[in-house]
Amino acid sequence: MYIRRVGMGALTALVFGALASVAAESDSGQLPPELRWTNSLPHAYAKNNRIRLFFSNETFAFNGKWKRPRVHAQEFSYVGVTLKRDDSPPRLPSSSFSTWHEVRTLTIAESENFLLKAASRLMPKEAGHGIYFQYALGDAVLYRDAAGEMKLVRFEDKPADVVIDRRYGREEITSAIAVAMEADVRAAYPNDKRFLALWVRGQPRMSYVDFEQRQAIILLIEPPGHNPDRPVLGKNIKTLVSFAVIDHVFSFIKNPVSSSTRTVHQALQWGATIFEPRLIPRGSPAPLNTNAPGMDLAEWEKWLDKHTDTPRERGAVRLFINGEEFYPHLERRIAEAQNRINVHICIFDRDDVAVQVADWLKARSTNIEVKVIYDRLNSRGAGAAAPATPMAEGFVPPDSIDEYLRKGGRVHVHPQLNPGFSCDHSKIILFDGRYAQIGGMNFGREYRYEWHDLMAEVEGPVVASIQRQFDKKWAQTSVWGDCGLAVETLSKRNVGGAATDVADTIELRRLYTKTFERQIRRAELSAINRAKNYIFLENAYLYSNDMVVALTRARLRGVDVRVILPAENDFGPGHASNLVRANYLRQHGVRVYLYPGMSHIKALMVDDWVCFGSANFDSLSLRLNRECNLATSDPRFAAEFRRRLFDPDFARSREVSSDISVDFSDHLINALITPL
Repeated sequence: MYIRRVGMGALTALVFGALASVAAESDSGQLPPELRWTNSLPHAYAKNNRIRLFFSNETFAFNGKWKRPRVHAQEFSYVGVTLKRDDSPPRLPSSSFSTWHEVRTLTIAESENFLLKAASRLMPKEAGHGIYFQYALGDAVLYRDAAGEMKLVRFEDKPADVVIDRRYGREEITSAIAVAMEADVRAAYPNDKRFLALWVRGQPRMSYVDFEQRQAIILLIEPPGHNPDRPVLGKNIKTLVSFAVIDHVFSFIKNPVSSSTRTVHQALQWGATIFEPRLIPRGSPAPLNTNAPGMDLAEWEKWLDKHTDTPRERGAVRLFINGEEFYPHLERRIAEAQNRINVHICIFDRDDVAVQVADWLKARSTNIEVKVIYDRLNSRGAGAAAPATPMAEGFVPPDSIDEYLRKGGRVHVHPQLNPGFSCDHSKIILFDGRYAQIGGMNFGREYRYEWHDLMAEVEGPVVASIQRQFDKKWAQTSVWGDCGLAVETLSKRNVGGAATDVADTIELRRLYTKTFERQIRRAELSAINRAKNYIFLENAYLYSNDMVVALTRARLRGVDVRVILPAENDFGPGHASNLVRANYLRQHGVRVYLYPGMSHIKALMVDDWVCFGSANFDSLSLRLNRECNLATSDPRFAAEFRRRLFDPDFARSREVSSDISVDFSDHLINALITPL
């Protein structure tokens, strides 16, 4: 067990590891000799979101540049920058004529002292309480034991009786530390505004803090020989050929009916987006909230019975917020499974977290049945993109997650093909036909360590229906294709395994987006149009004009409408579109909040009706992709959902109080992205 009393060095190691987005618990993995630190401290200069580091006794320097975030959800903006080596550096800037600003370089001892004081201010004073925070290679807990001493542990080693008072993502811990150390640093150097903090163990770690511009920039050194801009021509050609031949030619041979209908469905729905309403700015102010009673949920459920043709089924639901809650539970469920594990996932990445999940599955596949369905198009795209944080030292991603899953175990793998660019965006994991996990998390580093996300586990009779859907999908993705699906559909076999005597079950409704079925879209838009009291929505991809217009119309009826968007986005054009839509929503009286970092949540609450799962609030999820959501009007669950998700997210997010600055290119991107 990794636990110890925290002194200055140990605490600084962990805290600065979070601040610098670099984990450092040992002296292993040193840089090559030519890039190791010398006895001299660097001379640092900054200018217009650029930084240069010079060494007086070396013939090289480091350069870095970044784009400042367009919106801020915290006091200090957070950016990670990879420094590149310059073997022919320019002369040191002249303070008399240069526009470069000299940066005060803090010694290692000074950096440790300031960081220790900052961390102490963030710590709860009460014994048995602590804070959780993320850093590059994992997550950790800093807490006080029964004697009031500070201790640190990896998250998985946290004592069960320790209460977490505050959770910090990477962006939040960086900003919080910068805020906590500002008074001490500026008191020591009242004439300086820019500082470079250093801490060294094995590899150098640095952070540039600009107290004037309110920026905390994490500085990482580019590994030797690394060239992220170098194209991999052979691999790109192979990917294109594979997509053309496997996803289209082979798909239409194996699945002639479903591939044809999916392609026709894609074409019709893409065309339908043309008729979505335009966003027209409004000048007059929105009315006050009416605070009226919510819609009649009993009548609403009857409407859903009729218009979505979906049954109400019993099930007990348990929520898991973020990777630190879900992934350890996932590991336990995989280890405890008795008969079978069925995985239906959109993205099975190739990074260290995804490979760890693959290892868990392969280990169990030697004695129980393990089946995996993953979406080829999305998994290939994710596997080609590097994560935002460094992977475990020495880790080498496999060339193919498909091959990795099949090798060294007995995992049965079915890739979901993508005719006509259709995608299966579902995230469903089943254990022994008894438990089903549904939500927004894929298998990859983003979902475990980097993003805000949600999964739910259900138990009870509803699981049998979810298992039945998986069995049909498994048959369809097999070599027998549509013939296999027909046989499976006509079979009357009982999947079994789902417990019927589960306590605390509630009425649940499965909602799907499938070929020629848009149950999620119909239900969500209808709920928003019926809303009388409040609407809460959180998502990173709010590109549907139908949805945005419905939200604004509800607000103009006096409904309390609040929307949470992420301050960062994994899809750059989508971020620009969200800024335009945020302004539009504000102009109509909708309260818009920016979540610190990336929120991958897909959740809607309307007058205590809850709907969540894999579906985003864009046309891809509402019209095109295969999606699976759960919905319920149970008042106890609605109260829990609001307490666990929306209330904390409103509290930690920053409400937009004035229009965000956007330009013509943002409006153009927004217009182009509407069909997505």
